[in-house]
Amino acid sequence: MNTIWIPMIFAAVALNSSAPPPEYLEWKQQRDSNLRAEKSWLTLVGLHWLDKGRFTIGSAADQEIKLAAGPKVLGTISRADNDQINLDITAHAVSVDGAEKRGTVVLTSDADGQKPTEVSVGSLSFFVINRSGRLGLRVRDASAKTRTEFTGIDYFGYSPQHAVSARYEPYDTPRTLDVATIIGTVEPTPNPGRAHFEFAGKAYSFELLEGSDADHYFTIFGDKTNGKETYGMARFLTGKIDHHNRTVVLDFNRAYNPPCAFTEFATCPMPPASNRIAARVEAGEKAYRAAH
Repeated sequence: MNTIWIPMIFAAVALNSSAPPPEYLEWKQQRDSNLRAEKSWLTLVGLHWLDKGRFTIGSAADQEIKLAAGPKVLGTISRADNDQINLDITAHAVSVDGAEKRGTVVLTSDADGQKPTEVSVGSLSFFVINRSGRLGLRVRDASAKTRTEFTGIDYFGYSPQHAVSARYEPYDTPRTLDVATIIGTVEPTPNPGRAHFEFAGKAYSFELLEGSDADHYFTIFGDKTNGKETYGMARFLTGKIDHHNRTVVLDFNRAYNPPCAFTEFATCPMPPASNRIAARVEAGEKAYRAAH
């Protein structure tokens, strides 16, 4: 009897040892909740770059900036020589930062991490983004089918072996890394250090970008699954920095799709040349397949 049950017990232990930890399952749930939120990447329905001059704006076909929804004629929007953006509102029930407005308002962009002025009418909203001097209107619709018909993300199976310990090499002096974007701009981004690690028998070194604070990193990486099981350009990864021991964990189980995997209206950063793995990283999010 024992010779039968002992192997089964060991098999059960082995199976349980690879079970996803609770914090990983919580991360996946939070990721799903974020994408279903009213202001997620799935709600983007437009990106209109603004040249100098004045333009009509609304949902009617004859508007120079045609919105995906909202009033047929919302008003006009202008970009001055000093790059000030003015919105002249003629429609009713238009809110600016939560307060109903008519007439001319100045729209602040998201430059330097500041909170942009948000204009909303019904389920539609928009604000000004600044990408290396290019100014544009980013438009959202909480009722967009990309959000309401979202069915979730596919993942590779969880694997403890894909949580890779790396040696963290902080740079001695503050520096930035020029990160290219898919729209052709270059964004100087704080670059606190590098992560040195091995994967599939080969040594790699990733440039790490500043995360949510000084104790967290953000990085962009590519691998041999890109364009096949995973999104074509790259995936993102975040985590904590252990400054005392100078280590970081690159948990590829938490590799996630960039916004560009969900919408054509995002302006995603691309991976630095060094951040590419010449092997398949079969962990984390797979390429998003929209239901519609």
